Amino acid sequence: MAGTTMNANEALLWAVGSDMPKPPMMLNTLTMYPPMIEAESSPGRRRMLQQQLDQAVEQANGLRAREEAEVFDLANGGAACDCAPGEPCCLKEFVIEDSEDASRKVTWPVVENGPRTLFLTCKDPYGGQPSAKAKLKITSKEDCKQGREGVPSLQPSSFADDNSVIPDSDERIVTTPFQMPALSGKILPPEVITAVYILGLAIQASTYRGRSLPSAGPCQCVGMGTGGLLVCPLPHAKLEAELEGSLGITIFSSRLPSMSAKLTGKITGEVGNQTLEFEKSGEAEEKQAPETRAEEAAREGSPLITFIEDIQDAMNGLAGRTRSPDALRAPQQDDFGSSIGIELKLGLKIGNLELKGKEASPDLSLALSGCEVTYGLAVTGTLDLLDLFLSRFPKGPEIRRRLADPENAMTAEARCSITVTGSGDLSYGIGDIADLTIGNSGDWEARMEDIEQTFAATAKITGKITAYASLDADVWFFEAHASAGAEVSTGWHFGGRVVREAGGSRKTERLYYFEGIILRAHAKVTLSHEGKSEISDDYFGDATQATTASKSGTKATTVLASSETEVPLMDPEGEEDGWT
Repeated sequence: MAGTTMNANEALLWAVGSDMPKPPMMLNTLTMYPPMIEAESSPGRRRMLQQQLDQAVEQANGLRAREEAEVFDLANGGAACDCAPGEPCCLKEFVIEDSEDASRKVTWPVVENGPRTLFLTCKDPYGGQPSAKAKLKITSKEDCKQGREGVPSLQPSSFADDNSVIPDSDERIVTTPFQMPALSGKILPPEVITAVYILGLAIQASTYRGRSLPSAGPCQCVGMGTGGLLVCPLPHAKLEAELEGSLGITIFSSRLPSMSAKLTGKITGEVGNQTLEFEKSGEAEEKQAPETRAEEAAREGSPLITFIEDIQDAMNGLAGRTRSPDALRAPQQDDFGSSIGIELKLGLKIGNLELKGKEASPDLSLALSGCEVTYGLAVTGTLDLLDLFLSRFPKGPEIRRRLADPENAMTAEARCSITVTGSGDLSYGIGDIADLTIGNSGDWEARMEDIEQTFAATAKITGKITAYASLDADVWFFEAHASAGAEVSTGWHFGGRVVREAGGSRKTERLYYFEGIILRAHAKVTLSHEGKSEISDDYFGDATQATTASKSGTKATTVLASSETEVPLMDPEGEEDGWT
């Protein structure tokens, strides 16, 4: 292996086992930056972190070249040692075993195309995370030919409890970042979100790919080179679920949402070091909804959760917009209503989900069967938009001032409300997996991509706007238009789907598009009068029409104008991509 260039993971293995002096922060960069890059959502920051990691890897390669040059002392006519980096020398062989099953192990030196990573399922609690124990032991060694102290030995890295040098053998703890999340939930109960999250996590190839993994390498005359063995810690998982019923949330403009549920069935299982027990008998429940959303990890683990929470976020945003930023609020128009209800018909089935160690192998076995999730969606309700309307309407501040003054309240009037209705469907299914081996071989990712997976979700919510305002003798009637130009009331569009890319891999696509709302004045009525007057209720006619009516010497004039006043009530959001 001498002369080969190390990648980031190999550079870390070399750095923790070498005695060479290292630049400040190099080891920290090699350890911390790979998971930071994977978790970073900003492309610009990800590039910056990658550049810094690449610099650390380049430094490690340069230092290793110097280390080899010092060992192979050509100036004195020959090598000081016949060892080669990453190959047996005084340390002939070592293994990393599953402490619960010695048949599950990886061995160094790694044979060509042989396994290098031991996959462990973590269950025991350690520091608040699921954990497992790995046994690291030297199985064959000789005295160091250079007489170096502490050589041969093993150098562990990134274990949870202890990373000191191992002269012969020892047990070390690994923890997994994947565990049953502490979810607050929105419409869905936390147990349902957890079940769906674990289901999504199990079928993502990225779950099993190495991040910055615990590792161990040989300490011998020329360090560990690019050798070494890895441990990939994943959560123990065993889950069954069968649940059906309805869930609902009511969103108010003036107080926190409330939730209701009527579910029948149960969810049972284990995830990491926690037990999942959820059983309902079909009795209706009501409670105040939590203020916070489910964790981002759960959203990433399942497009279903993202889809449902996008809908609730949109309706929460609508309710939030009904409150004007001005300190002085207009009187609430209770007769318009003030809430939106979202109801889900839920069906959840997981016949069996189990991830466990494979006997006599360093790999894992994944079994899945009977996995299906279905939802039906209905959205109904009416919200008062008066404050929002008055904050955008040019005459709004004066109307608001008069409405707040009992003496002048009769000289101004305004109403604005939105009635929403919507429906949608969602289905999510996974083909059965009798026994998929996940681990060191390269073909399992392709097999996972071939597993039948469906996700199809669509929903559309439309809003019908009613708006009216008057100030002294001026009266405005408004029609609602979508900001995008459609001559209909506005709409929210949601979608989700799994599609196959050209190379055969899957990707999940989302759609969220809100058309926006513009109010345009339909008619403006001006009254000039002496004494009492009667005006017809039918104000709508030709824009240039002027009519005169008189009674008992009273003169009244009605002037109908074209749409002169435009109120941008809400801006569009998202992008329309042509989904049908």
